[in-house]
Amino acid sequence: MNGFTRVVSAVTGGREAKGVAPGGDRVGRGMQPPQARDRADDDAAVRAATAIYHAATGRSLDRRSRLRLGALAHYGFSAGLGVAYVLLAERFPAIRRGIGTLYGGLVWAIADEGLMPALNLSRSPRQLSAGMHAYSLLGHAVYGSALECARMTLSRRDLWEVRPRSVEQELHME
Repeated sequence: MNGFTRVVSAVTGGREAKGVAPGGDRVGRGMQPPQARDRADDDAAVRAATAIYHAATGRSLDRRSRLRLGALAHYGFSAGLGVAYVLLAERFPAIRRGIGTLYGGLVWAIADEGLMPALNLSRSPRQLSAGMHAYSLLGHAVYGSALECARMTLSRRDLWEVRPRSVEQELHME
């Protein structure tokens, strides 16, 4: 998502869409910063990770540690959903429709539009502009496509087969 965020920010002069959360800590932070309730450095991943950390330790974190923990939470959530995708794609091939964009759209609808606002971790979908929804949905479609491309590549048996070669084949290789 970092590349996607950088391209959109470059094309739009630093703003993903009208109504995004203010603040410069966007690049490298995934899709949440524009939907943050107040500032870009206080997105859903940062809020969730910080709350869990505080509940477990009783301590607060400085800004830099909050951002790092938020990034870890975001990438951990994404990796977990990636594993879920691979498992679902084998059992329910329909989830692969649109080269994974269906799954990316479902993640957007359920997590970004549903769970995060319901848990008060991000703004309500009604508080976001149409451009912000389009930006976020497109980003999640890219995520779903990346998952499907990785799944297709890694599931190719010929990538993992070790084919013994004869001495003659080895000697004639350049």
